[in-house]
Parts: sequence; C-alpha cells; structure tokens
Amino acid sequence: MKLFPRHATEVVSRWLDTFRVVVVSGARQVGKSTLARLVLDRRGGTYLTLDDPLTLSQALEDPDGLVGQGAGFTVIDEVQRAPDLLRAVKLAVDRDPTPGRFLLTGSANLLGLRSVTESLAGRAVYTELFPLSWSEIAGQPRPGTLDAAFAAPSAEAFASTLGPALPGGGDRARVLALAGGMPEVHGLRPEERRAWYDSYRRTFLERDLRQLTEISNVPEFGRLTNLALLRTGSLLNKSQLAVSAKVSHTTANRYLGLLEVAYQIRLLPPFFPNVTKRLVKTPKLFAVDCGAAAWAANAWDWRAAVAAALDGALIETFAVSDLIAWDGLAGASRYFFWRTSAGAEVDLVVERGERIVAIEFKASRSLRHRDTRGLRVLEADAGPGFHLGVLAYLGEEIRVLGDKLVAVPLSSLLGVEDTRARPG
Repeated sequence: MKLFPRHATEVVSRWLDTFRVVVVSGARQVGKSTLARLVLDRRGGTYLTLDDPLTLSQALEDPDGLVGQGAGFTVIDEVQRAPDLLRAVKLAVDRDPTPGRFLLTGSANLLGLRSVTESLAGRAVYTELFPLSWSEIAGQPRPGTLDAAFAAPSAEAFASTLGPALPGGGDRARVLALAGGMPEVHGLRPEERRAWYDSYRRTFLERDLRQLTEISNVPEFGRLTNLALLRTGSLLNKSQLAVSAKVSHTTANRYLGLLEVAYQIRLLPPFFPNVTKRLVKTPKLFAVDCGAAAWAANAWDWRAAVAAALDGALIETFAVSDLIAWDGLAGASRYFFWRTSAGAEVDLVVERGERIVAIEFKASRSLRHRDTRGLRVLEADAGPGFHLGVLAYLGEEIRVLGDKLVAVPLSSLLGVEDTRARPG
C-alpha cells in the first residue's frame, strides 16, 4: 500500500508540543495508526495497540500498569476498546503535566460513547482524521483556498489567487468520488475495491460494532446502514428511513447514533442567517467516505452512478469531506448547509465569525445561470455577512459571475493544481 502524506501529521506534531494529550479519532482503516507511527518515528517513545490481545487484556485488567509502562511519549492505538484507560491517562498527566505525553487514537468518537466517563477535559485536544483528501492523494500541500476566500475583498481577487486548473480534473474527481478516500483502496481495480468494501462492511458489522454496543439484530442494522449510505447528500428523514429499514423510529434513531459515533455517517446542521424566513431545520446526512456510498449503490463506474441518480450526491459527499478534512484542522470554521422551504439551497456554508463563504457543488462540466440561484438567494438573505459565493464544478474555467460570486473548477477549490503549469 502506498504511504500518503497526511495534512494532519504536522498539526498533531505541533499540538503535542503544547498539549499533554492529543486524541485522533476516525473511521476504522482511515489511516490513524499510520499517522501515529509517523509521529512516533519523529519523537521516539512507546507504541501500544489494543488490537493486540495481550495488550488489550492488560488494558482491561490493569490500565494504570499499562499506562505506566511508557517512557516519555506514548502512543495508545484503538483506545476505545478499553475506556478506563482514559482515567489512567488522566492520572498520569496530572502527576506529570509535561506536554506531549500521549497520542491516543480511536475508531469511535470517544466523547459520544456512553462507556467513556472520562473526557480528559483541560488536558487533551481532539481531532478527527478524515478519508484521504484529493491534495493528499496528489502529494500536494495542505490547501489554503478557504483562507484565501475569506481574505479576498472580491470574487475577482479570490479568482486571482487560484493556481492553474488541473487538466482532466473533472474526470479525476469522478474517479475519486467512486473510489472513496480509504488509503488501501487506491490503486485497486473496481472488482478488487468491491471485495475490499465487502470485507470492510462485514468486519464492521461482525467485530467493530460489538466493541461499541450490543446489537441483537445485526442484519437489521446492516440494512439501515446501507439505506443511510444511499441517502448521502440528502435531508435526514428518520421516519422514512425507519419505514424503509423496517425498524421502529426509536431503533432507527439509535442505529444512526451508532453510525455517527463510528464515523460512518456525519450530519451537517442547517444554517439560519434570517430567523424570520422559513428555513429547513432538518440536518443533512453524509457518508463519511463517498466510496462506501458508491459501494452501497453498487456503482463501480460513473455510468452506474448516473443510473442510480447518485452522481451529484457522490460529488457533493466527496467535496464536503475533502474540504472539511483540511480546513477543519485549523479549527477556525463551522460548517452548515442552507435551504429554504421554497427549495433554494446551498450545499456548504462555511462560517468564520460573522462572515460566511457559501459553496455550491455541481457534477457537470458546464455552467447554467440557474446553478447560482441558491447562492444569490442566500446572498440577499444573509446581507453583509455574505462574504463570497463559490460555484465549484467539473469544468476547467474560472469565471467571475459578480462582485461576490465566482465559478471555479472543483480541483482548484480543493487545492489541487497543474504543477506542470507553474512558472520555472
């Protein structure tokens, strides 16, 4: 498997110079252990993984003894398997408050687990590791396009900061939206990728899920999981989902919570710039990994994605995950979507302070005037807080559409440019 550089590596290393504990969580197989080992190689120290039966046994029976084994910097991988370890870590860092004592990783949101009673409040900083972003796959630096968008005084000024568009970027975006961002799937043929996702889903249902909670009806949970993945990019309708999965509303709600905790889905909240306007208040559901949504739809080429009416949702899922993966590391932004009861919608609203940058994603190579409708309605609704509207599409031309509106290639927005076109 190719080793991809992760933007989070430098951030985690920097945080370890300040905080006693850094916690990196994310979906199973997203690359947390690899990141932890890279950080460990730089700093030196002790590596412990609870995937090892002997280490897990000691963590459950004698967490204080296990934590005390480490000399200096210690990595503990898959810490959610022994929740009481967090109490032992807390005691250790209270005795010795030196920064950079522990790097913990987990395949579940520790703060969302009922079995975890210790949050390490005031002692730890938390971050989520997302599936691979396009810039990580391309080996390019962490993008700064959102920083540039907020800094630019106009759409034209923002357009001038973007590098050369990637030739064939639209086709490449489609390939990545189908493949997903799990490191092990890259380089696999479609049939091999299908087998990998089959195994991943089976392992999640038969092993990983049981580490989080007891599920009496695993096939039922698996059915709801597939239905949720197929609804990526859609408003969450729990009642409809429960009916389709043939479960009660209470059960559907519990299962969705587990999928969130295990980083299989994420819910994007709605944005409310104008409390007097009738706006949708339901969150939007996204698969954390767009490749999992393609797997659920049995879409292994773009023609199949179009036939399943999933092409637009896959591009949106891919782009939203990609952008939050690198912009979220700075912690300066909050993320929403916006939709009125009349149907005007913007896929992603990024908020910093009192200003917003609104982004609409399109799975087409061409532009139409109606594609900017949601951005224009939100601009009027949000008033002075609307800083910039971006229409990201699969073409290769940058077009300024107004003082605060610009259309850009998706590859450019996500910080992937044609390096061959750089001067010198």
